[in-house]
Amino acid sequence: MKNLQITNLGQIKEADISFGDLTLFVGPQATGKSILLQLMKLLLDSDDIAQTIKKNGFDWGADPANFIEFYFGEGMRRLWSEKTKIYVDNKSFRLSDVLEKGSRTKEKLFFVPAQRVLTLENGWPRPFTSFEVGDPYVVRNFSEHLRILMQQGLGSKGSAIFPQVGRFKKELRDALDNSIFHGAQVELNTSGMRKRIQINMNGEYLPFMTWSAGQREFMPLLLGLYWLMPTSGASKKPEIDWVAIEELEMGLHPQAILSVFLVCLELLHRGYRLLISTHSPVLLEAAWAIRSLQEENPDTKYLCQLFGLKLSPSINKMFGDILKNKKILTYYFDHQEKGVSVRDISSLDPVNVDSDIADWGGLTSFSSRVSDVISQAIQERV
Repeated sequence: MKNLQITNLGQIKEADISFGDLTLFVGPQATGKSILLQLMKLLLDSDDIAQTIKKNGFDWGADPANFIEFYFGEGMRRLWSEKTKIYVDNKSFRLSDVLEKGSRTKEKLFFVPAQRVLTLENGWPRPFTSFEVGDPYVVRNFSEHLRILMQQGLGSKGSAIFPQVGRFKKELRDALDNSIFHGAQVELNTSGMRKRIQINMNGEYLPFMTWSAGQREFMPLLLGLYWLMPTSGASKKPEIDWVAIEELEMGLHPQAILSVFLVCLELLHRGYRLLISTHSPVLLEAAWAIRSLQEENPDTKYLCQLFGLKLSPSINKMFGDILKNKKILTYYFDHQEKGVSVRDISSLDPVNVDSDIADWGGLTSFSSRVSDVISQAIQERV
């Protein structure tokens, strides 16, 4: 998929999106970012989705509205109307194409939802069928992936879940440890015949609900990243081409956000294409810096300085690939009176006359206003 065009899908009035290797979506709440990401999953994995729903004992009764509500979530049955038009690489996509197919293909897009903390119940992933009917498909499907990952033995035989050699580069593990876990280990603990993910802090086991909010938010994301990085020697899951992550920054300190973004760069280096929705100016700053270095001076030492890493052969190889081969694009979901229009603001030029570009879709507008107001106050006092 290279291009997606949308007309009248929920609050999205119009969108024309060409995808990069990393495509960022920014904009206020309730402007359709999640809807677009879920639509991407539906477009790429419609056969797998339909069959997974049926396999788990659910039936939409040949009613498209029932399918839409089950997939997108409760209250979304009117999302898709007669006026909705979807074009993938200039080819029309019809909802009936999903409902009429019976074959099963392997999924191509791995989705990490914003509600990911709900997937761990008392420190263990919930199965697909444990969720309410009105919960979005992407939440229950993500949780099922994590459950299977844990059942396959992650963290068993005395090995820590984090840090774990072989999943990430040492530099990335250290960055995550320094910004999120601070020397504690995440381990699999069995108590009363029940397995639970817990933090081992100097011999004291902390249950999931006593973790910090950032640690709880990050843990399911970490497991999802593990699922994408096999230890078999393969660089990626062979069937997965796309990874969608909603609000990567959820609950995290800016330094932790940068650490997680480093892992996203590793995903890019491994050959995945990423879609990330965000409200974090930190991610936009990183994207702008990488694009600027690509244009001005693609020396990997500057990315090392940016992320506070020492230059090693493995980091040099990853950053070299990012700077030379990976395209980063940013789209702004602009809420207007008649609906949401999706705009390309990829340059992120801070001196652009277009305020949406200069203020990164509103993420830096308050900082700019603060500077202006304080400068004016100082000048008037003088």
